[in-house]
Formats: sequence, C-alpha cells, structure tokens
Amino acid sequence: MEPYSTMDSTQEFQLKVIAQTLLNERTDNADLSRALDQFARLCSEISGVDPDPSYSAWSADSFLQEGVAINPNAAALCVMDYQRSVVFIRGIYAALKSLEQSEPGDQPLKVLYAGCGPFATLLLPLLTLFSPNALEIYLVDIHQESLSSVAKLLTELNLEDYNITMAQGDACHYRHPTLLDLVIAETMQKALEQEPQVAVTENLSTQLSENGIFIPENITIELCLARLKEEQEQLKRNELLCRERSTAMSTRHAITTLIDLSSQRIKQIFDHKHINSDLDCNALALCEVSIPSIAHLETYQPLLFTRIKVFEEHMLNDYECDLTLPSRCFDLEPLKAGQTFRASYLLGTYPKIHWQNATA
Repeated sequence: MEPYSTMDSTQEFQLKVIAQTLLNERTDNADLSRALDQFARLCSEISGVDPDPSYSAWSADSFLQEGVAINPNAAALCVMDYQRSVVFIRGIYAALKSLEQSEPGDQPLKVLYAGCGPFATLLLPLLTLFSPNALEIYLVDIHQESLSSVAKLLTELNLEDYNITMAQGDACHYRHPTLLDLVIAETMQKALEQEPQVAVTENLSTQLSENGIFIPENITIELCLARLKEEQEQLKRNELLCRERSTAMSTRHAITTLIDLSSQRIKQIFDHKHINSDLDCNALALCEVSIPSIAHLETYQPLLFTRIKVFEEHMLNDYECDLTLPSRCFDLEPLKAGQTFRASYLLGTYPKIHWQNATA
C-alpha cells in the first residue's frame, strides 16, 4: 500500500489512500494519527459537524431506555482515539474479507452499522476498497443529524453508487427484515458503563446469519487489584506496552473476569436476568467476589480492565485506548481482606456494574 499523502487532488482518492494507510501494518503511529486527523478534517469540512471534546457537548446526548447515546459532535471525536479507530477499522476489513471468502457468490454481504455517528468512521473509508455491488449496507443511528451528515459525505465523496440505506432508530430495538452477515456495534464506554453496548448486543446478535460476524467479537471486564499510580508511571516510561506484560506484573493481582460478552454468550448472560429489589431495576447476576489477603493490601486499588477483541488478532488491551483505561471501583474501598461482594450488571437508563456487600 502507498504511504499516506495530502497531495491528492480529489477527496474520493484521499479517502482511499487514508484507508490504505490505516490498513498497512507497516504504517507508523505518527502517520496513522495524521491519516485519521485528515479523515476527520475531510468529514468536518463536508458535513459541518465538528469533533467536540467539551463537556458542554453532553447536553445534546440522547437518554435511552437502555443507556446514553452520545451526541453527534462527541461521536465525531471518537475518530481521534487513534488506536481504537485503527484496530476497529482493520478488524472490520478483515471480517469483510473473511466473509467474502466464506460466502462466495453474486449476493452482496449484508452489513449493519449500529450507532454509525456523523462520519461512519469504522466503515466509510473501507468502501473505497470494495465494489459498490459487493456490499449492502444499513446505517442506524438515533440522531438524524448523524445520518444527514453521512448522506452529505456519500454525495461529496462520490460514493452514491453504493447500496446504503439509513434508518433513524434505537439499535437496542431495531429489527432488520432479513438476516445479516456482519453487524458493527461500537456503542460503549470503558467497563461497559453508561452506553448501551450490552443491550445492543443482545438485540442485534439474534439477527445474524448462520455464519455471520458480530463486531466486536468479544469484550471482557476483569477485576484486578493494582497500584494504579505505579502502573501509570511505568506506562509513561514505556515499560507497560501490552496486556501480556501488564498482567504479568508482580504488583497486579487478577481477581476474576466479571463479564465475557459476545454474540455467542449473550443469551447465557441474559439467562441470569433478575430484578434488583434494592434499586428496582433489571440486572444481570455476575458473581461473588472476595477480597484476598495480600501483603500491603491498603496500597492497592480495585480496578476494572476492559479488553476488546474486535476480530481475530485485532485486539485492544490495557491502556491502548480510552475504552481500555482502568476504571476504579470505589464501592469496594477501603479494601478489607475476606470481605465479600455480590456483583451484578444493572440494565436500564444508566448501565453499569453494581456492587452489593455480601459479607456474612
């Protein structure tokens, strides 16, 4: 693949080169970031939607029955979580190529992108690498502004020949008329808090064809005891580079995996659905956790680590993006050896992991 360049004369060709740059495993991090910045600028100039990092942007979020759908400006900002964007785009491309090989024939692959946002970031660049008749694409978003933005992009980037249908709606309840080959649903925050990823997965995973693929393939949340400040300092010194190294650290103690979310396991997870009588809401029972007796327990913090398998080898591990930063469990503090907590996952308007003291 050719290196990324800003000298291309047409926007459509720029988009193709951006896609090639992002997919090229030899592209260094600086060029990957530049390519994504160029993509964001290109989309903003066409659509008029600007990535907004300010907290004031939250005022336009949509509060759904199953979580918060962030507003279009905040969704546009996600493109600048560079490692996250690159890994998802590479994983989706790999999934599409895998489906092409396993489903040969004249029928286009049916692709649903739930919560596409104003730039359809995880799919739009890849269109330039497929013929228009290879894909049948459905974009779903709760915000009409996002869909209108994508429509402008398709027109200005000369992508109108692609078979793309847009629908305004809640991906937690969307029903597709036929089975789908690929579902893309990245509607989450770290530790699966606030946004409706679990509810979206539960709804859309049942709408896959027999060999269909759900993106992301798997999300796990692990509870660990760790010295957060120490890990952060090591990260700054580039000593903490990957999950394999971080989980092998002598100062981190893995307790248990609380959530193992995938389209294959979602039914099993929802088999443990119940009413949380204290909070009067639906919840998913997870497990009981006991705080171990370890030396200098008071120097540790209980942390949730989110890890994401997008597709096959395309993964996001500890500290690699905003979604995989640790989330501190203040409800378990101060840590006391032998104390037991019952963990559940609350459904409803603000999804999150909930802790209840279960010590006898």
